[in-house]
Amino acid sequence: MRFMLKALLVAVVINVVVGIPAASAKALPQGNCGSLDKQSLAQHEPKDWDSLYHLFRKFSACDGGAIGEQFSEDVAQLFSKQWGHLDKLSRLAAADKTFEQFVLRHIDTTLDESELLVMVDNSKLHCRAGDRRICGLVHAKAQESLDTLRNVSE
Repeated sequence: MRFMLKALLVAVVINVVVGIPAASAKALPQGNCGSLDKQSLAQHEPKDWDSLYHLFRKFSACDGGAIGEQFSEDVAQLFSKQWGHLDKLSRLAAADKTFEQFVLRHIDTTLDESELLVMVDNSKLHCRAGDRRICGLVHAKAQESLDTLRNVSE
């Protein structure tokens, strides 16, 4: 089981590293970022995976610093409140791999331990058969971020 988890983790890391340039190339021009800040992005708080996808399409070029932290918080909130609709994330991620990479990249150490634990637990205990792939990716990334967060605090 540990070997499978390590293999999955390696695959996720490779996908994220290889996928970052692809996501940047598909993103909107940086010109849209001048007036965007964390507060104005928070006003567009996504209520579901569709609305996060809309924000991703509109503002993914601005994904850094405080804006990136807000995206991470949005991802954490959706995994917490919209877990029952993971099938929607699965469909969006299958149709647009850069969105999948975006979501996974935002399962990071800027999140609280409790938020990461929710993702680890949900992906392990509450995953429907059709969502196993995305659950595995979420589980691996959340566990990696949780382990990193715990190692830093020691």
